Amino acid sequence: MSSGVFVSKNGKVTEAIGTQPKEALLFAPSKKSSSQILQEQRIAMKRNNKRIKERFNEATKRV
Repeated sequence: MSSGVFVSKNGKVTEAIGTQPKEALLFAPSKKSSSQILQEQRIAMKRNNKRIKERFNEATKRV
């Protein structure tokens, strides 16, 4: 198979050619490795947690 777009219809995966039915699941392979994806997710999670803590501290700050 090539590195194009694939479609899953009734449990069978094939390369997507032409129009597809709306119930078909379309997907494309990532050009990133699994370790790159996991690293990006960890960085995003840490950044989001930091933002949540900062906003919570702001919201609960006494004046």
